[in-house]
Amino acid sequence: MKKIAVLFGGNSPEYSVSLASATSVIQAIDPQTYELLMIGIAPTMDWYLYQGDVSNVTNDTWLQDHKNCHLLAFSSHGFMLGEKQIVPDVLFPVLHGKYGEDGCIQGLLELMNLPYVGCQVAASALCMNKWLLHQLAATIGIASAPSLLLSCHESETARIDGFIQEHGLPIFIKPNEAGSSKGITKVTDKAELPSALAAAFAFGRTVLVQKAIAGVEIGCGILGNEHLTVGACDAISLVDGFFDFEEKYQLITAKITVPAPLPPLIESQIKAYAQLLYRSIGLSGLARIDFFVTDQGAIYLNEINTMPGFTSHSRYPAMMAAVGLSYETLVEKLIALAEEEPQ
Repeated sequence: MKKIAVLFGGNSPEYSVSLASATSVIQAIDPQTYELLMIGIAPTMDWYLYQGDVSNVTNDTWLQDHKNCHLLAFSSHGFMLGEKQIVPDVLFPVLHGKYGEDGCIQGLLELMNLPYVGCQVAASALCMNKWLLHQLAATIGIASAPSLLLSCHESETARIDGFIQEHGLPIFIKPNEAGSSKGITKVTDKAELPSALAAAFAFGRTVLVQKAIAGVEIGCGILGNEHLTVGACDAISLVDGFFDFEEKYQLITAKITVPAPLPPLIESQIKAYAQLLYRSIGLSGLARIDFFVTDQGAIYLNEINTMPGFTSHSRYPAMMAAVGLSYETLVEKLIALAEEEPQ
């Protein structure tokens, strides 16, 4: 019986999102088919084999379950639990944001020569860096909103003023390398800039200033390595504001529609762009690629999530369900894709 290790937790602002996503993955893995290993990464970055009830992962009490938490050490090809070696056949890193989607965990697993679900090192790192992602997209003919990259080591007032003078307000201030809309502010008045910049720089050393695009956010999910399955597009509608962390996970005023009510030509173009990005960047396993579509039909790349929210009711699984893949089937396919030899 193959050993499937689900990784969760980590030292990221998206720790709680990881626990929710991992719970769904754990519950979807058939114990008659696989031996399940739950491996939790504490905020201290200590790794544990967790053998307790999955409900303690859900409510974040797993670390307090001391009798079922066993500290792991690393070996060249797996983990050591005391003198016993544990070598998973596949790791499913359900980790969002820093250290989970930026190539760090992928590099570690590559060094350990362990197959894992999702994108590889370079593709993960590129997608986490929004500025670099938009530069690459431009080279293959895919537009993004006008942007400016800021460094916390510089005095940027003049550059921001010039950007606003050229593009106007509103603008978004966002961390260049973060997820789940953490640290993002929509700025409608220049007086809001100091607090917006402080919020964004709290999540990293570089910050993106981006012109706000008046339009609908459209997501496109893709599954596969060589042969791709394109999910249904979804559309996000909001009463007010933007799709921030609270809206993403509580849906206070946001509504997500799957499939998105798009004109066929626009839908076809978005799916073509999504596949072009997937192949050009070298993505593998899965990704959710998000765009903005204006009333005039212009399409702008927003971001790429290499480990999108993965609860059974999250956007990416809903996109795949709309083309006939159940959540359990999706998890099975991702495990199988992880074991494929890279092309």
